[in-house]
Amino acid sequence: MINWTRYNPIGEEEKQAVQSVLDSGVLSKYIGSWGADFLGGEQVQCFEKEFAQYFDVKHAVSFNSLTSGLISALGAIGISPGDEVIVSPWTMSATATAILVWGGIPIFADIEDTYYGLSPQDVAAKITHKTKAVMVTNVFGHGAKLDELKTICDAHNLHLIEDNAQAPGIAYQNTFCGTWGAIGGFSLNYHKHIHTGEGGVCVTNDDELALKMQLIRNHAEASIVGSPISDLTNMVGYNFRMGEMEAAIGRQQLIKLPRLLKKNIHQANHFIDQVQRSGYITLPAVEASSGHAYYVLPMQVPEGSRPNIIENLNHYHLQGIMPGYVNVHTLPMYKQRIAFGGGYPWNLSETDMATAEAHCPVAEHLHNHTFLGFLISMYDLTTDELDELTNILLKVVDDVCGAS
Repeated sequence: MINWTRYNPIGEEEKQAVQSVLDSGVLSKYIGSWGADFLGGEQVQCFEKEFAQYFDVKHAVSFNSLTSGLISALGAIGISPGDEVIVSPWTMSATATAILVWGGIPIFADIEDTYYGLSPQDVAAKITHKTKAVMVTNVFGHGAKLDELKTICDAHNLHLIEDNAQAPGIAYQNTFCGTWGAIGGFSLNYHKHIHTGEGGVCVTNDDELALKMQLIRNHAEASIVGSPISDLTNMVGYNFRMGEMEAAIGRQQLIKLPRLLKKNIHQANHFIDQVQRSGYITLPAVEASSGHAYYVLPMQVPEGSRPNIIENLNHYHLQGIMPGYVNVHTLPMYKQRIAFGGGYPWNLSETDMATAEAHCPVAEHLHNHTFLGFLISMYDLTTDELDELTNILLKVVDDVCGAS
């Protein structure tokens, strides 16, 4: 097996920040009621302020994970049992599962094969009178077709929610991914570009949505007493709070984000420069006035070639190769419509869209036949290691496809 150095963005700055928190003795400062400590301690509040400034938004709300953040975001926009939320099949399962927490019904729309985000055409086709929101994932590190999706959502008075776990600090048409919709979410778990071990942040320019997310994060049913929010919808409390050590790490990681992105993009560009010599590999596209974080470096290979390509690559024991991605809509829970108490929330459905079996032909075909990814962000690769990897990939792909 070729052993590469694991990506590790944690350095002395984070160690010193954590030590400072430990020395203070204040590892968390939340109180689950409305008052001085409702918003947490100094590190949490400073991290949120700096995060909001970085992404040029009014509010940043931190969480113990982006899963918690997405649950809170959907609660804040008022998702109720039986409401439909259109979501991508190419995402981490939590993106869709967060909808179920409030009794909403995930409606899977297909993806497009350029940036692998939600297809605006399929989203438009799947809107019904029960649709309340669209959750888009900026998958692999490039924005989905956010301009078109936002136009659709605005026309139908729908909330656009962005799962931006894989594209932090990246612009789509000169606007940060994660800031196009009503709420955008960022992940800080250990294999992201910047991380705090576990953690997440949601951003918004809407004062009320920010406050509702803060309430849901911190025992809303109790902390709402005395707050300026009078609407009790979804004011059900959780403990989704980030600790002071994680926030202290996050502050240092945020400072490093431009440098860490630049390093990862440099790796990806070197990979692309080498691999583009092959006439058989489709490399990732980048929209004009946009960027790519290359959380995953997505590729496509010719129809029918992938099984042999994977078999031959396995002889080299390469790490980080992904034959296909994921189709969340094919997981047993969604196929059988069994979540809470059997059939809930699907047993509340009022539209054929909610009860019909999800088919996403583009996503399914890519996953089953032609998609090939490389988890480039998981490793710190030298130029020699990148050359070794690309030479192996080029040889295998050209041998397999040239012989067919």
